[in-house]
Amino acid sequence: MQRVSDLDEPITAIENGITALGARVHLFVRPEARDRFTALFRDVLDCAVAERDFGLPHPLLLVRFGDGSGFSVEFTDLAPADIPGDSVDDASALRGAWIEFRTTDLAGYRRRLREAGIRDFRHAGSDHVYFSAPGGQVFRLLDVSYDGP
Repeated sequence: MQRVSDLDEPITAIENGITALGARVHLFVRPEARDRFTALFRDVLDCAVAERDFGLPHPLLLVRFGDGSGFSVEFTDLAPADIPGDSVDDASALRGAWIEFRTTDLAGYRRRLREAGIRDFRHAGSDHVYFSAPGGQVFRLLDVSYDGP
């Protein structure tokens, strides 16, 4: 089995066991960020969004992409608090799962995110720009052709 420290060596597929990452992610966001979070994905990033009521205090938000993948969001007071302020940096970014989205218009969507006031920052271990959604979730955008870490 490959160790993390062996990053220079090619990683070979494991034939048995876990074989792939699924096409769905579930996030937790505080209720006060609900409208801004929904607007980010619906209005700025042009994603299909829908709410589903499962009897929780707030409906779940489903965000879908053209390839059938997507994520769901549960709005709950148990979610971590967002970092306040107009900016975020590597030291203050939410330490949860960071998400990667692919696009055919990387420059255009980065511009739209900045115009919408979505905070961005650089992570010390990466050359990519990261964004912090309302609620604190961190994501990056990559071109669909990007092949790398």
